[in-house]
Amino acid sequence: MKTSPTADATPRALPALEALLPSQKARIARLLVMTGRALDPAEFSARAQALNRDEAVRLAEFARSGLCTSVESRVPSTDGSVRLVVRLADGEMAEAVAMPVRAACVSTQVGCAVGCRFCASGMFGLKRNLTAAEIVEQVIHARREMRIDRVVYMGMGEPSHNVANVLEAVAILKQDAGIGPAKQTFSTVGSAKAFAALSAASVKPCLALSLHSADETIRRDLLPHAADEPLADLVAGAARYTTLQKKPLMIEWALLAGVNDRDEDADQLATLLRGARACVNFIRWNPVAGMPFAPTSFERAVVMRERVKSHGILATIRASTGTDVDAACGQLRRRSGIVTDAVAPGRSSTSIGSDGR
Repeated sequence: MKTSPTADATPRALPALEALLPSQKARIARLLVMTGRALDPAEFSARAQALNRDEAVRLAEFARSGLCTSVESRVPSTDGSVRLVVRLADGEMAEAVAMPVRAACVSTQVGCAVGCRFCASGMFGLKRNLTAAEIVEQVIHARREMRIDRVVYMGMGEPSHNVANVLEAVAILKQDAGIGPAKQTFSTVGSAKAFAALSAASVKPCLALSLHSADETIRRDLLPHAADEPLADLVAGAARYTTLQKKPLMIEWALLAGVNDRDEDADQLATLLRGARACVNFIRWNPVAGMPFAPTSFERAVVMRERVKSHGILATIRASTGTDVDAACGQLRRRSGIVTDAVAPGRSSTSIGSDGR
């Protein structure tokens, strides 16, 4: 699998359709699937490509079992977002979130090896990488819930540990789903190797660097298995990449009360970002049971934002969605066993398995 797919060699999503239908009808079917719409024979007739009986039968079978993943459980939030527990072909589960801001948050791995101390995704380690198809199909499932125009690789997993498959998914979504790289965001703890792979790719997503602290010691404690590279080098490498993508570098910072929300934290961050075209996205930590942290108060988050802005750096406070159904940043996790299908709005699903839920 190529790390940097080219425009001419980009794999097509849903290649099985090419074996089921003539090329023009396969293109229509692919469009319908990738936009989350039903494979309705009337859609083909409306385009002067009416299906014959055999084609209709084959397409109906594809509609039943053509994807390599399925939605095991959909868990709606009171804010309109929907957490999707997606069953993979080997029985493992991944999680994605469809959000009413027309964005899908997708996973890139089953579990995570970084082991961020404030994140549920790494609580049970890494099981395996997701394939490009498994990543793309999360977007398909999300589009069946609502309109989706943006994709953020911020779910379970560290995208840079699965960079080839993620970049392949980025290219497929551009080609087959109409979601350009400027509307796809690759969220990573960062490494020189990851930035090199992104720079070599012909389809370049936006970049978000999960920093969380500008103090080397604190960050190493919070992100124990992130690349052991100086923070100044990480920021410089990320900033160089964003000049190629022609978008600002997004800095992600989960605010933990008393840990990384002090005035000195804001000042250290401003010093670290000096000279970079960056925007800081503060996120009040979304609680995870059993973790020894508390979310920063909103008032303190405002102080952090304003202090960073006083240094001439753009900063915002992100409003989390789906917190009531464990769908917010840092709350997605590995699930296995039995997951309920029907859940009342505002209540999370239950599962019996490795995560103890």
